[in-house]
Amino acid sequence: MKKKRTLAFPYRQRSVLHIDIASESCEVIPLSEADAKAYLGGRLLALQLWKRFAVVAELGDKYYESGNPVVFAPGAAADLSMPCPTSCTIVTKSPLTGKIAVASASSPLAGAIAGAGYCALVITGRARRLMSFRIHDGGVSFAAAEEFHNLTTVEVAKRAASKHVVCIGPAGEHQVAHASLVVDNQNIRCGGAALVFGLKNIKFFSLDTTTAGRESYDPHRFGLLVQSSLKAMSKRRICRTVAKQGSLALLAKANHHGWAAIDNYSMRIDGRLWGLCPRSAEKEGRPEVLSGPVCEEKSSMDLHSAMALGSNLELFDSRSVQQLATRCLENGLDPISAGAVLSWARKSRMDGLLGFLPDMQRSSAMLYLRLLDAMAYQRGTGEQLGRSMEELVTIHGGAEHAFMVDNLPLPPFDYRALPVQALLASLGDERLVLGELLWGNRYRRGNERALASWALYVQQVSSALECVGLSPLMLLPTFAHPIFHFPYWKFRHKNFSTLAAFASLGEGYEIHTEQMAAFGKKAEALQQEINTLLLDGHKQKGRLPDQLLVNGKSNYRRAQVVPLARLLDAYESLLRHKK
Repeated sequence: MKKKRTLAFPYRQRSVLHIDIASESCEVIPLSEADAKAYLGGRLLALQLWKRFAVVAELGDKYYESGNPVVFAPGAAADLSMPCPTSCTIVTKSPLTGKIAVASASSPLAGAIAGAGYCALVITGRARRLMSFRIHDGGVSFAAAEEFHNLTTVEVAKRAASKHVVCIGPAGEHQVAHASLVVDNQNIRCGGAALVFGLKNIKFFSLDTTTAGRESYDPHRFGLLVQSSLKAMSKRRICRTVAKQGSLALLAKANHHGWAAIDNYSMRIDGRLWGLCPRSAEKEGRPEVLSGPVCEEKSSMDLHSAMALGSNLELFDSRSVQQLATRCLENGLDPISAGAVLSWARKSRMDGLLGFLPDMQRSSAMLYLRLLDAMAYQRGTGEQLGRSMEELVTIHGGAEHAFMVDNLPLPPFDYRALPVQALLASLGDERLVLGELLWGNRYRRGNERALASWALYVQQVSSALECVGLSPLMLLPTFAHPIFHFPYWKFRHKNFSTLAAFASLGEGYEIHTEQMAAFGKKAEALQQEINTLLLDGHKQKGRLPDQLLVNGKSNYRRAQVVPLARLLDAYESLLRHKK
């Protein structure tokens, strides 16, 4: 038997770039070999660095988030020639929830940061004026940004004239609760990171480097691994479609399984939903093998924005929804939060609660565009909608139309059809459960433990995936099997072994499947530890809006409420058992 080849390469030196915007200085901190192997990269490293640089005593409102770092950490293999967009994890404390906010951005920025020799960017302090900074081969240069005040993210990117730009729009500057970061022309929610940028007086930062990535430590083995991953995605039709069209292609499954939130959660299936699906369809014939890069979003209208700005508002014309998604991108508004607030306002206006708004009974793209501008610039009719959902409900009422968890609007899924997704959503976790979206799922009394184990697995494999720096859609083939889409023991280890192979080729030493799974568990445990610290020792409890727990009314033939108490009990039991 041929002996398996093992990697035996020296440790690859990496550094953390610490940027103090208060003193307008920077410091390059070498990452020790022990830390690099203990925290790998991406999500786990970002959480550890936030914990290291945070000043807990200066996290209150009066300090303007000066003690709250913002960490950008690419995955460990983000600078390799991957078959999909690589990811960068963004971590900061959310002013909206009071907990740690974590987001993954599948963007070229990840490869650029890693290619520059940095395993993470850590931004601390608070600027005295609206400012920007530029990261280049010679270090970091700072500049005033008053001339960029109230400019859209598109205009900022044009004037910055850099390869990679991270910025906020007018919404972030005016501290609108629904503001979002825009990373390389991509909207990133990250639960309040844009508000932190606004409080720190950062309009944007750019990255220009002359380096262009690197080769893996074993190019032949890496080529075979990439070829194997693309071949696996080419086997099933839905995987090929998602690889070519992005996450929006998953919307075609919504009517089959009833998981789209339509007209503010009042319906779960609607024939008009097909108007938001991609127009192109795969021709019959022999399926072609995909070639990278795959799983890229083709426009600003992805799965979340199509439902939040389309189906939730009863706007099923894809061109109109594309307009709204683009306007959100320009204004630096999160399409999920903005869509949820507009949906709440539409229903509340029909009940006569919001007399300052025009009649919103009939969906109109032009009306929504004006409201998005009013929210972002905080002027004109509709500027009141820039407050958080919790504040709006407290002031104006309409709680029965508000769907939120921890002061953040819920993504527009009907959780009565997605019990695992509902369990994660109740914990403030918005990661997608791809197996449920593809095949549907139903709660049956007695299967709580199986559903909770699925939720736990999704958390751990997603965290491990972010540590490596791959797109979540690259794991789609393992959830696309019509029978074995639930992560049984064989498939449970398959994803971790694939991630371990990519991580090994990126790091230069052999990382085993068990180690990869441990990275995922460690990231989840560290996030929970930080949240316990931020919440003064109070344990995080899952909760969902009452409408999803007691009201099963729907136009779907198997309407049901979310059995959250049973699911949470099973989830907590599994957590204790795993420890």
